[in-house]
Amino acid sequence: MNQPVISLWLACPMLLAPLLSRTIWGQSAEEFKPRVYRLSPTTDLQYRLQELLIRAVPGDVIEFTAGHFELTRQIDIATDNITLRGEGAASTTLSFKGQLSGGQGIEATGNNFVIEHLAIEDTAGNAIKVLGARNVTFRDVRTEWTGETKASNGAYGIYPVQCSNVLIDACVAIGASDSGIYVGQSQRVEVRGCRAERNVAGIEIENTIDASVHDNVVTDNAGGLLVFDLPGLQQREGHNIRLFRNQAIDNNHKNFAAPGNIVAMVPSGTGVMVMATKQVEIFDNDIRGNQTANVALVSYLISGKKVSDKTYDPISESISIHDNRITDGGGDPKGALGTLLVPILGRPLPDIVYDGVIDSKKVVAGSLPAALRHSIVNNGDATFVDFKLADFSPEKILLGKYRPSRDLAPYAGSQPALTVPELKAHDLPTSEPDPAVLAYRTAPKQLSEFGLFEGNGATQQPVAGVVPYSLNTPLFSDYTNKLRFIRIPSGTTIGYTEQGILEFPIGTVIAKTFAYPVDGTDASKGERLLETRIELRQASGWYGYSYRWNDEQTEATLLLGGGEIDVSWIHSDGKSMSNRYEIPNANQCLNCHSQNKSYVPIGPTAMNMNCDFDFADGQANQLEYLAKHDQLVDLPTPEKRARLPVAEDPATGSLDQRAHAWLHVNCAHCHNPLGTARTSGLDLQFDQTDPAKFGVWKSPVAAGHGSGGREYDIVPGEPKKSILLFRMQSEDPSIRMPNVARNLIPKEAVALIEQWIAAMPKE
Repeated sequence: MNQPVISLWLACPMLLAPLLSRTIWGQSAEEFKPRVYRLSPTTDLQYRLQELLIRAVPGDVIEFTAGHFELTRQIDIATDNITLRGEGAASTTLSFKGQLSGGQGIEATGNNFVIEHLAIEDTAGNAIKVLGARNVTFRDVRTEWTGETKASNGAYGIYPVQCSNVLIDACVAIGASDSGIYVGQSQRVEVRGCRAERNVAGIEIENTIDASVHDNVVTDNAGGLLVFDLPGLQQREGHNIRLFRNQAIDNNHKNFAAPGNIVAMVPSGTGVMVMATKQVEIFDNDIRGNQTANVALVSYLISGKKVSDKTYDPISESISIHDNRITDGGGDPKGALGTLLVPILGRPLPDIVYDGVIDSKKVVAGSLPAALRHSIVNNGDATFVDFKLADFSPEKILLGKYRPSRDLAPYAGSQPALTVPELKAHDLPTSEPDPAVLAYRTAPKQLSEFGLFEGNGATQQPVAGVVPYSLNTPLFSDYTNKLRFIRIPSGTTIGYTEQGILEFPIGTVIAKTFAYPVDGTDASKGERLLETRIELRQASGWYGYSYRWNDEQTEATLLLGGGEIDVSWIHSDGKSMSNRYEIPNANQCLNCHSQNKSYVPIGPTAMNMNCDFDFADGQANQLEYLAKHDQLVDLPTPEKRARLPVAEDPATGSLDQRAHAWLHVNCAHCHNPLGTARTSGLDLQFDQTDPAKFGVWKSPVAAGHGSGGREYDIVPGEPKKSILLFRMQSEDPSIRMPNVARNLIPKEAVALIEQWIAAMPKE
């Protein structure tokens, strides 16, 4: 591609629209038809596979031959209608042993995603995460952490979250430190014919609506089948769950979950556990040999955790347990449940244990309405106890006033059988080329084709029309120096926005170059350019690309699949430092830049650009400079413009404001109601004022060993007990936050957040 062509494209991208149906810069329409690609184990598989997935079109199938495939980085999939297929879970293994980066083995966000006939082993974090997708199929997939079970294993094996129309069929999950098969905040789900063993929880359905879990075997887990509803999440009030024809047998494995996670409170020896969920039907199951309780029916109050979510209902209602074969449980009770009940009830504990908690506000004429009552009938010789958690206290025990009940008569009534909607067929791939595929396949191969810099770009001297800029609080990127630039097409303007990024016109190029100094104590020695990231706004949206600089520092080349650079330098404090610097792949960029599945830039917001900059023609406020040069419109007067504090400068804001500023820039792009970490319920945007939403007394969700044994994201006055700080201080790829493009610890930010938490009043 020559300079005139790219300039024409940037100036008027709509000129290309008539070409799309025929050719795309030398690529015929035939090249955008779905294909089957076949891969065998090779040393360059990591980057070949990732680039293939970035360039994939809807309907593509990636086939893996039989064999052992070794990967060291997370695989990211964003395109719709993609299938990953092996030659069988016993024949094709994707091994992530020794994983260096990424929070999962595979993360997919595209609709109509299918993964089948392969195994995923030894990922640093979760094995396969599918986020916010419609129509998802896992078939004949094995996820496993080999070797001994331990808290440092990944939390989840098969992990669809905030998905709809999910099928998990004939899969195997082994060794997860939370749940082998976990479905969270989803709708219309079927889990069938699977096997889960040696996990903390075998199969868990959480905050989910309309799920059928049937014909599965869960054995040798700490807990077999779990149906939970937890606080602080976007989807609340899970209900309409059916568990039938399952075998929950001998789930007596030790609970090896990291303390702090809710699953850590599940007693080893639990067959089926329902907590805080509505409308669950449990029938025609074999439940036996679970040595704490074959079935536990409890409220969230049993956890003993604080609840800061005022909308959360912690009490289970309308649970129907009928026509099961329940035997031989309770012989060796463990955990808090065993400690609580054995002194009162002796051994064995009853097969079905219920905490007896109801919502007194819903009681009418001395009892709950029929539609809210539990039904426990026709379970053979299964024994029962209502241990009346609300009445339990040492004082009542001493006075003989604590009276658990073994009477099943109050639960003799029946509940209507539940009906779960059938799963829908997957959507057919569209015949039109995906705009993202077009963007990636037609991207300039060399950075110089954008024409942003004088000469070969080594000096990073911008040409006329390219405006440099800086930020009040920048994203931490392993202590790199960053040079930022904006170019908008001639004759266009940027619209001012108070919230979010500025309104850039089509054809805008935002560039950011990452570099390390040769010697941070002597600027005259220069710096080494590592990569330049380009954000380009086309008519169909924003797209991001990474260009890696060559060793000669004369050109940077497109690197869709990502890469690594081993680099060392003298830091500003005079100490020698080194890093395995990571260049993200194009899909990985979406981990941070995705808002409701659309790519958006992060840095250039009005409040973060509201600062002075030393331009070639003198120092000026950046927003006013753009307005003066007719590139920014609707700029408010200075007193009406918000300014983000400089996180490290106390003169720019209070401790609270500066801490929120750092979290906003480094974390809130994911941790917001539309970001990729929305499933956690944690919102770290600068203007979030609800302590419960930015982490105070908030229990972790899906943290696994990332909890560090801590129980809450933020414990006021106790930084060492706060998960948020622990994850900032970690270098472990499955724990550290942010977990993309960060290897080093942001020491200055750690000190700031530690001071902020310590200053919070203890409650």
